[in-house]
Amino acid sequence: MARHLKSIINNRLRGIISYYVPDTDISATHTRGVRYFVPVDLVRFLWGSMDTAAEGRRYKKHIIVRRSPRHREVLQLYTYHFPKTWSAACVANRELIKEAQRRAHALEHDNSYEAIEWRIRFLKHYFRVFKGGEKPEQGLKPYSRFYQYTYVVIYRQLKAEQAARQSVTQIAEQQPVKAEDVTFDPIDHRPLRTRRSYPLHHALTRWRLLTVPDGV
Repeated sequence: MARHLKSIINNRLRGIISYYVPDTDISATHTRGVRYFVPVDLVRFLWGSMDTAAEGRRYKKHIIVRRSPRHREVLQLYTYHFPKTWSAACVANRELIKEAQRRAHALEHDNSYEAIEWRIRFLKHYFRVFKGGEKPEQGLKPYSRFYQYTYVVIYRQLKAEQAARQSVTQIAEQQPVKAEDVTFDPIDHRPLRTRRSYPLHHALTRWRLLTVPDGV
């Protein structure tokens, strides 16, 4: 019985594989650990993860099938290893993705004016780009679903805001504030003589004006 996950997947795919392509036929693009094969004629569309979620958690990797970038008629079987740790940039990007997904899902069930404006934007994109064949906005593709369009647009907005914050932080770190560049006006800490501050003083002054006769 096979012990390695890739061997298990190879045994599963044996019935739909016509033949494995020798490495010498694609030596210019051959990558170590990747197997290239051609499926049988009945199988024309095959891609994605070939193992189950439980197997992926057990072996800490996935066996993936996709089209070869340079040889479109050949499929490649390679291993995607789960990273042991995620970098800070990856964690921040995943948080942006989750936030964009949350907002896009919320817009699907929202009937506010903001959601209506988003639907108008999507309808313009749908009829002009997806149906009409016009060139989409920079960084976008023709989307036929409201969620797809809103998710991508919101995600790109969040990325732009994140990049702007990082650039401001970098500029501040590169140009530290010097003590001689800081100017300020001294604050007078003495209390102001207002009617609220000195009620007794004003009461006595008013009493004198009322009790002392004129000319005294």
